[in-house]
Amino acid sequence: MAEESGDAGGGRDRRSFLKYAGAGGAAAVAAGCKTRDNPGGGGGFESPAGNATSTGSGTPAPQPLAGESINIGCLAPQPESFPVGQSMWNSMQLAVEDINQNGVPGIGGRGILGAKLNAKSGNTEASPGTGLNEFNRLVQAEGCKTTFGTFLTQVTLQCFNAMKATQTVHITTAAAGPKPGRIVHERYDEFKWHFRAGPINSFDLARAELEFLNLYADKLGWDSAAVLIENIAPFDPFAELLEPNIGEFFDDVPVFKRSSSGTTNWTPLFDEVESSGADVNLIAQALTGTAAVKQWANQNRDFEMGGISLPAQIYEFWEEVSGACQYIFTMNAVTPQTTNTPRTQDFMKRYRKKFDTYPVYSGPITFDAVKAYAVAMARYVLDNDLERIPTNEEMVDALETYKFDQGTILPEIKFTPPEADYAHEPAWTSMKETGVPVWQQWQIDEDIAEDYGVMHSFAPEQNKTSPYAYPDWIDYPSDHPANTEGPPGKDA
Repeated sequence: MAEESGDAGGGRDRRSFLKYAGAGGAAAVAAGCKTRDNPGGGGGFESPAGNATSTGSGTPAPQPLAGESINIGCLAPQPESFPVGQSMWNSMQLAVEDINQNGVPGIGGRGILGAKLNAKSGNTEASPGTGLNEFNRLVQAEGCKTTFGTFLTQVTLQCFNAMKATQTVHITTAAAGPKPGRIVHERYDEFKWHFRAGPINSFDLARAELEFLNLYADKLGWDSAAVLIENIAPFDPFAELLEPNIGEFFDDVPVFKRSSSGTTNWTPLFDEVESSGADVNLIAQALTGTAAVKQWANQNRDFEMGGISLPAQIYEFWEEVSGACQYIFTMNAVTPQTTNTPRTQDFMKRYRKKFDTYPVYSGPITFDAVKAYAVAMARYVLDNDLERIPTNEEMVDALETYKFDQGTILPEIKFTPPEADYAHEPAWTSMKETGVPVWQQWQIDEDIAEDYGVMHSFAPEQNKTSPYAYPDWIDYPSDHPANTEGPPGKDA
């Protein structure tokens, strides 16, 4: 659920980041092919009511926007190759197909009260400058009423003045930096156009990790911890909140460091962690995550490892590292096995069937964001007896007013109000209450996949699909949970 900053000028770090992810991640940007219309057609989802032409009560769905057409844009990094961008674009297309065929959740009909939805794609290339150009092209040349996406907070912020100038609503679906929400709070009249459907911001990610440690550190047998956080801007708020508070949950935190985003040789750092006697190495990694995981496993290090690992959130990672990620755990929004809501598994299975992979967190967040937008527009039109598409100013009011209760990650999307310290953010309370984030661990489970790793969730309880598994090369004391809680990965 973490984003990565990289080099805003398009340097080595950004390029290497976009190429790390194995299956498709190394593909070059398709030159001259930045826009693709939604192909439309079959394969849409069933509506909640199972009826494409009525509200589910037998009453025909109202269609006051019949004959209209609404373009929406997807601002994604390398939407044809990079998993975060692919997941955004693919999921937007699924949401658009669903709405066009089955209407708005809870209302039905076709499209948004009869208006056809069209998806347009923009490739940000993970560059603020390119992201701004693509935002302007989608809005001005492609006629997009609203844009979704952005993976880097720098890209999101680069588009702020353009949002203001064009009065265009943008809904972020992958960047976690808290600054956009703070700006909306402080300069609401200028920048009220920005919303974030997910993920929760970096401060809340840190709070979620602290909550996780409070609930699970003792149960997992972690008395001491080392912390290695990649030294990149998106992790700054995370580190800022974690450092003064993490000591509450351990007898000792002997190592707390920001690791270089250019680290390729982890041996010296791992030597330091191991010699400190830490039970677990808590990480926050994106650019360097692949090398760190490989070296941890290949060196059979005498400590467990996990925290936030962007590579480990990607389904193809098991193949990329030849299974070296077994036992690595990471915060995530959803996994192929979890049932965050009654709609999660339906979405994940349909995505898998259509695209032959599973989405990363940016996919279901984008899917839910498009649905939430459609619901807000439809409810605003019906409640105000309109026979036209709401203005962008009215859509700000609609998004602030209506909640979406048909989510795949969180049961509902409700944005924080303008007076909140971080405005227009997902209204998240706690992991224990919402079930999000989930804590995923790569495990072997032959009941699910005979020749591939499984992204099981071991916490929180409502999204648990398997107990935590302990690395089989570590020699644990006889009274350690690894030896008293039953075989790793299976219920006792």
